[in-house]
Amino acid sequence: MQFVSVEPAFGKNKGESVQIYRAGNTATAEDSAAINELDRIPTTSVAVTPRLITVNEFGRAIPFTGKVETLAEVDVESNVYLKALRNHMAKTLDFQVATAFKTGDIIAVPTSSTALAWDVDGTTADTAASNITAKHVKDIIDAMKTGIFGANTGRPIPYYDGESYVCIASVSFLRGLKDDADYEVAAKYAHPEDLYLGEVGRFYNCRFIETNHTTALSNGVGTNSVLGEAIFFGEDPVREIVAIPEEVRAKLPEDYGRDKGLAWYAMLGWGKVWDFSTDSEDHIVRVTSA
Repeated sequence: MQFVSVEPAFGKNKGESVQIYRAGNTATAEDSAAINELDRIPTTSVAVTPRLITVNEFGRAIPFTGKVETLAEVDVESNVYLKALRNHMAKTLDFQVATAFKTGDIIAVPTSSTALAWDVDGTTADTAASNITAKHVKDIIDAMKTGIFGANTGRPIPYYDGESYVCIASVSFLRGLKDDADYEVAAKYAHPEDLYLGEVGRFYNCRFIETNHTTALSNGVGTNSVLGEAIFFGEDPVREIVAIPEEVRAKLPEDYGRDKGLAWYAMLGWGKVWDFSTDSEDHIVRVTSA
């Protein structure tokens, strides 16, 4: 969730949906901006298009009794149920955000240790035959920089933070990168101590972050589950709208204090910002398999 941007125009008492607006590139090329001394500054235009995001209610509750609370040797409300509830909340929201990321149109599939198959319609018929390699990573990053995804050309993807992209990847995916000799040579000089800590850090203008949440990103897809899934993205990939932020609520006790409970609750929504099919632009690249 830390990689989504919150839409400031939405909040409580704003309805159930909001239109976010995306600005594409200007109609005039950058190299035509020179003007003569006595000329007025020429005008250009930029396409600003809307996209609808809708909120939903999310939450789960854990009931417990006054008897359990009274007889337990630990504080069951704070040390047991609250921890379990927060863990459930974090995983649920993480999965919802991952689902939004996984609607990206651009897909890269490693069909060998050196080759990638590209799709830009949100689905793929290609089956992964290799885990990720350093060459695959370089090809994906180069494609994001140039906007050329196989036989399909769109707009370049801007860096997430002005100087690098971000990749959230499964354990298996990152093991493929760590085992690649090209990555090991680069890491040996850039951050040698991380090799012993199992960290990935940065490589080829990309920050790598590991997740073991296999419901969000599979740890094994393709032929013999050879490939771990990953998501590469640049600036503004997914927006979040918030009516009620996630919070923990205590149930009002019933039956004279014998019936108790805790719940987490939120009213949130997420949506990707760009569609390659309509905008010739998408800020997300998925690595997966049919």
